[in-house]
Amino acid sequence: MARPRHPDKEVEQAVAYAESRGWTFRKQGHWGRLYCAKADRDGCQVGVNGTPRNAGNHARQIYRAIDRCPHAHKDVADESL
Repeated sequence: MARPRHPDKEVEQAVAYAESRGWTFRKQGHWGRLYCAKADRDGCQVGVNGTPRNAGNHARQIYRAIDRCPHAHKDVADESL
C-alpha cells in the first residue's frame, strides 16, 4: 500500500527525502512515523505531524534527524558526496 501524501509540500519533500535514504514510513499517531534502516529498539525514528504549527520548522527537524542517523547505509551516504 502506498504512503499517503502529506498535506504540506515542505513536509512531503522531507518525508520523500527520508524514503530516498532508506527510511520507512508507518501510519501511526497523528499522521505517521519514519524509521531508519535499523528498525529495532536501537534504531532511529522521527514522528511526522499531520498538522504542524510551523511546517517549515517541522520539515527541517525531519531533515536534521535523517542526516544525523548513525545507521545510514554506506552506499546511500557515499552517493551524496
